[in-house]
Amino acid sequence: MTRPAPAETPPWFGRTAGLIGLLGVAWVLALTAIGGAAYPGYDHIAQYISELGARGAPHAAIVNLAGFLPAGVLTCTFAVLAWRALPRSTSATLGFLGVFLFAIGYVGAGFFPCDAGCRPDEPSLTHLLHTGIGLAGYMLAPLTLLLLGQAARHWPAAGTLRLLGLAGAPVALVGLLALSPDLPFVGLAQRALESSVLVWVAACAWYLRRS
Repeated sequence: MTRPAPAETPPWFGRTAGLIGLLGVAWVLALTAIGGAAYPGYDHIAQYISELGARGAPHAAIVNLAGFLPAGVLTCTFAVLAWRALPRSTSATLGFLGVFLFAIGYVGAGFFPCDAGCRPDEPSLTHLLHTGIGLAGYMLAPLTLLLLGQAARHWPAAGTLRLLGLAGAPVALVGLLALSPDLPFVGLAQRALESSVLVWVAACAWYLRRS
């Protein structure tokens, strides 16, 4: 069942949500590109994104506190504001909750960096928290995208969002299943998973900006 967004939502509300969403996605892209460039020998195909802020990594504190943390806060804020601005449904509520939990993974990475290399034999408590917080959003990503694709069916002129949700779900699932640290392309798998969510967020943010 779908009901319209509350009438008291002002027109600028959705546009603000869109701006914040686009900024959040841009922040993730920037921290990945700049952090990788500042990390000698870093391989985007074979290494986790979290390794940019791991213990002992070059510029780890900057990557965590000026990269992961604000990216997560921005995307969490987008999830809440977009849910508030768009027509309500169970699918939309659960979908944006999934986006919020996905973004909490960035916040968790900011406060709880993984151990050096992100593949410890005896993980510290900080590493376990890092993994647990991030994995929750990752595991829900395929379902999150399916729910958002379903929700977008009831939004005006949102066919692209529906298609991106339905198409992104299997991409997220494949990325999730290939996240084993033993695989030589684990970094690529992680980026495929993250991109499936971030592309939808960016498209939804643009949709809100144009509404």
